Formats: sequence, C-alpha cells, structure tokens
Amino acid sequence: MLIPIERKARVPVAAQIVAYLRRAIEAGRLAPGAKLEPIRVLAKELGLNRETVATAYRELETLGLTESTVGRGTFVLGPRGATPQGVGWAAGGDERPFVPVFSRSSEAARAFPVARVDYTAPADAVRFERLIPDAALYPHEPFRKALNSALAKGGAALYDYGDRRGHEGLRRALVERMARSGIEADADDVVITAGATQGFAIVARMFCDAGDTVAIESPTYPWAFATLAALGLRAAPVPLGPDGIDLERLDATLARGGVRFLYTMPSFHNPTGISTSIAHRRRVLEIASRYDVPFLEDDFEKDLRVRGRGAPPLRALDRRGLVSYLGTFSKSLFPAARVGWLFTPPAITPAALLAKRTMDLTTTPLLQAGLAQFLREGGYDRHLRRVVKELGARLDCAERALARHLPEGSSVAPCEGGFLLWVTLPEAIDSAALLPRAKAAGVVYAPGEHFHPDGRRSSSLRISVAQPGTAEIERGARLLGEVAREALPRGKKRARAPEVVHA
Repeated sequence: MLIPIERKARVPVAAQIVAYLRRAIEAGRLAPGAKLEPIRVLAKELGLNRETVATAYRELETLGLTESTVGRGTFVLGPRGATPQGVGWAAGGDERPFVPVFSRSSEAARAFPVARVDYTAPADAVRFERLIPDAALYPHEPFRKALNSALAKGGAALYDYGDRRGHEGLRRALVERMARSGIEADADDVVITAGATQGFAIVARMFCDAGDTVAIESPTYPWAFATLAALGLRAAPVPLGPDGIDLERLDATLARGGVRFLYTMPSFHNPTGISTSIAHRRRVLEIASRYDVPFLEDDFEKDLRVRGRGAPPLRALDRRGLVSYLGTFSKSLFPAARVGWLFTPPAITPAALLAKRTMDLTTTPLLQAGLAQFLREGGYDRHLRRVVKELGARLDCAERALARHLPEGSSVAPCEGGFLLWVTLPEAIDSAALLPRAKAAGVVYAPGEHFHPDGRRSSSLRISVAQPGTAEIERGARLLGEVAREALPRGKKRARAPEVVHA
C-alpha cells in the first residue's frame, strides 16, 4: 500500500494516513470487506513505528470506517451512510459486508513481500525492477508469419485441446535444441507447460503432500516461495555462496531427511545472476544422489548467454534420472507466449502429465504450433542474435555506470548473461527502506528482502536491464548512487567503483 507521507508537514503522520485511507474508502478504491495491511507490515513499508500506524487504524475505527478483530486484522466497513450493494441488502436483509475467510495456505502466500510490493513510481522512472523483455525487441512480424503458416498447415486440429503432452512438432524441436547442450531426451518425455511457474507447481504436486519440505536456494525467485506456501508446503532455504548453493549447508539440509525435492537455478540465477561451475554442479549432483533427492533445474534464461561458454546443465550431467529440466520462452521471446517445458526422466513423466491435467488439461496448441514453426524456420535463432547483442551492450553499460556511481563498499555479482545484476550496497543501507526514496527520485529496483522466505533485512537489490536502454541505465545508476549515498551515515557518502568480478 503506497501512502504518500510528508514527514516535515504540520499535519501529524497518523492523521495523514487516516486522511489517505478515508479518501480511498469514500472513493470506493477500498471496497467494503477489503483487509488493510497488518500494522507491522504497513509500518515497515512506510518506515514508521508501529504505534503511529496503530493510532491511525484506531481513528479509522472510531470514524466507523473500519472494524478490527484480534487475530484476523482490520477490515473496511465502507463510508458512513453508504448503502451496501449486494444480494438481499436492498430488501432490508442483513447489511453486514461479507468478509471472506481464506485458507491458511492462501494467507501464507499473501504474506510474502513479493505479493504485497508496490512499485508505483513517476512515469519517467527508470524501471530496473521489471523482468519483462523490451517490447521494442519483440519479433512481431516474423512471428506473425510463422503463426499464419502454422495455422495454414495445422487447420482445424489446432483449435482442439491437442496432445496432453503438448504439440509434437514443438516437443521435437525442443529436443533437438536441448541436444546442443548435452541433454538427451525423447519427445515423449517433454511436457509443455503454461510457463515456468506452472512447471514448478507440477513438480511440487508430483513429489509433495501438504506439510512436506522442499529445499530451495535463498535468495531465489520469490514466487517459488509463494507457490510452495499456496500448496501448503514448507521451504528449507539453503544459502548461496559465491559459486552457487552452499554445498555444506545443502548436505546438512538433505541429511536431516524429509526433503522431497531440490529447486535450483545453476545458470543466470534469479536474483543474483550468477552461473555455477561444472565442478560445483557435479558436487551438487553427488550430494543429492547420496540422499536420493530429485531436482528441478530452472534454466529460464538459457538462451541469453553473453559471455563465455558456460557449464553443461545439471540434466546433461545426470546419470540416475534425478533431474527434471525446466525452460520457458517468456524471457527470451515475450511473456505472452506463456509456454514452458519440462524435460522429465521417463520414470516420472506419467505423474507429470497427470499433475498438468489437473491444472488446465492442455496448453494452447495454436500458440505451440506457431512456436514450432518459428523454431524450425530459424526465426527464433535470428531473434536471439539480435537480443543477445543488445543485452551485452546493456549489461556492459550497467556495470560501468554502477562502478562510477555507487558508494564505497558496494559490489556487483558476476554475470555471464541474462537480464539480472545483483547489487550489494554498504551494510548500513536497507534496500527495502531505501526503495520509497529511490522511487521518488525516479529509479525502481527489486529489494533483496523479496527473495528470501523470511523477508529478512538486506542491503542487496536486483537490477534488471530487460527494459531500459543504455541511456536510461546510465541515468538510473546515477540516481541509485545518489539516493544510496544520502542514506549512508555522515562521513561515509563517498563514491567509489564497486567490486565487479567476472567469472
């Protein structure tokens, strides 16, 4: 909830909160039954003490605009004198607004910072938080032609549900592409999904019952934590080291038992951007194999390598059938594709197909056929060459600009490709608390706390160069450096090139 606060104004801060929420309620932006942010959450987001927010909430209740219940929270009643609209109310029935009671897993998923973040910022702000490809690079015309060609060839069959595993032509094309990375698979062991997040949920449903535990890197993709919570599962976070997941902590976590599978991103990790060495990957496989724990390897930015050759995927090194491999077109092509894929070991393919069908039966055959045609005719590879060239220029620009503008004590994690850079500011800075000032200055990023399951304080932040061009990247780095230095204690505001290490 983004509430503008003027700390130097003559109006008390609690009164400002009351005025803002009262206007929102009276205007209908907060409807009857809506739940307000918990006091501790809103206080943290606004950088206030809890008592200030508690005072505002008590005043709203005194005004008859909200109702608070211990253990459940504060809910909107609606503007005073308003006539609620709903079945039975006009006839003089019970006029209390319905307050939904959500499941514990739903509430747990909603509690994660990523589910509550507000990135509202000035229209001209530099958007470093968006992990969405630049629309200017979309292959609109070539893909339209591929889709038309697929329609002409496929005919009425493309309007049906299609094969539950996915379009055969696309599955075969993916098998051919993955063979270049050393992954051997049969097209019958490829399950097409509605994006990478569904692939993650499929594996979770295959291996886990409610209350089970999943080993997961920390920090990592924040919607993975939320997805586990929504399925009633527990995350066992394993910290990252300079070369990926901490091997000693992974061994200790699996040795305790009860871990149903391991979720990992060894290449172009989200949010850190790092890629692990082949020695590290072999060691991870050795540890998991010792405890018979299966993997989900998320390779969501595989085709966006800018530097070096990279190590083979875990799936290519796997000899026991432990690793399911997850890919997607959402980052390399465009998000609207909503097509991902799972390369599953033969022993678990039937379970993966069943889990997929309990979600949505099949993924659209029409779009899959267009993607298959686009891959076969070379349109995808031509698109990648253009994207990777531009991405390399943006990453180089970002690293140089950050080196010039960030304060002393900052660092940037090594990056071989993908859209992401992991920036660590001096320890005195809380990146989440800094975000409101950064947004006001005109630069937006993803704070580090969003990538940990416990929402811990972090001086790190994630920068994405997916959307801003080089001129915007330069401006955004300058603005970020300015607000970061202003947040430092007096005497520590000097700028110096941060440490940037290339693997």
